[in-house]
Amino acid sequence: TGIMDGGAACTRAELFVNPAASQTDSVLLAAQGAGKKIRVLALAMVAGGTATTVTFNSKGAGAGTAISCLFANGANGGAVLGFNPLGWMTTNANEALTCTTGAGSATGIQVVYAIVS
Repeated sequence: TGIMDGGAACTRAELFVNPAASQTDSVLLAAQGAGKKIRVLALAMVAGGTATTVTFNSKGAGAGTAISCLFANGANGGAVLGFNPLGWMTTNANEALTCTTGAGSATGIQVVYAIVS
């Protein structure tokens, strides 16, 4: 805790995943329950030996909805979004944080997030 959202304390945590290439709505973090949103506060990602793309999504029933731009990561390259207390992106309430990856190689992703109401 310690991150504030509208005056209320939020839970902050970290995760890491290595989604394979050519994945649609690969789950990074499952939905957190009714009325709960996942806010991405910081992230880092690095592609493997082949260039690929990553888009982050909010995923309920059906196809996910993009909540980020498409990140085009070169071979062995990536992106870092430093800590942003307002968040870089937020899922819809009671939806999972997922990503869609392009053809190429797996991408390592680390996320710092908060669960907010």
